[in-house]
Amino acid sequence: MHPLLKKEGFILDIDGVIGKGETPITEGVNAVKKLKKAGKKLVFVSNNSTRSRSIMINRFRRFGLNVREDEMLLCTFATARYLSREKQGAKIYTTGERGLIEELELAGHKIVEEEAEYLVVGSNRQINYDIITKALRYCLSDVRYVATNPDRIFPSSSGPTPGTGMLVGALYWMTDRMPDVIVGKPSEVIMREALDILGLRADEVAVAGDQIEVDVKAGRNIGAETLLVLSGVTNADNIQKMIQRFGEEPDYILGHLGELI
Repeated sequence: MHPLLKKEGFILDIDGVIGKGETPITEGVNAVKKLKKAGKKLVFVSNNSTRSRSIMINRFRRFGLNVREDEMLLCTFATARYLSREKQGAKIYTTGERGLIEELELAGHKIVEEEAEYLVVGSNRQINYDIITKALRYCLSDVRYVATNPDRIFPSSSGPTPGTGMLVGALYWMTDRMPDVIVGKPSEVIMREALDILGLRADEVAVAGDQIEVDVKAGRNIGAETLLVLSGVTNADNIQKMIQRFGEEPDYILGHLGELI
């Protein structure tokens, strides 16, 4: 039995572990079914800033997985909750897509073009000059600047794609300003919320994902053991380069989540 199977709970990444976009990773899907059958507590923590919980739950259903809403912690939902703790009904300008807007509005926030109190940066596959220009001008002002996540690269069924870090990096290059808060992994903001959902301590869970700078560092930041799978951004060809680049080595490395069982 793999040592991590002694853990009571698992904080699992989605893209690169369970699927790549709309394409399931069969071994990852089967592993989730087996972990659930074994009675493990699971929470899916994703830095996908284009999806809401409802969108992702429907995707999981297409993968053959039945997941409850309270098992799904996307950075879109976590960002909306974080903002609600700071200010109820905040006026927000966001670079994000429908999934992020949906979660912000469900939390009672108002999406605006002018006179925003917050700039919320998330990925947008239809990003354009006007969106970047408005974000730039808000970034140069004194509004509170929140990023959903810092990912430079995001895995998809066709290969790596730009993550939210593309926008964070562009704004930093233009303004020398980084976000006041980053909610998604490896931030403790989203990871502490995941532990609260599970009702477990960090030493009782394992954190699994496909990126060293995101998932492994997230586990390290809360003191949990980490599992890196080579089915996403990190693979057998670049693993040593990634370890050297980011200066972190996971506790365990597997080809895919299915090898855990």
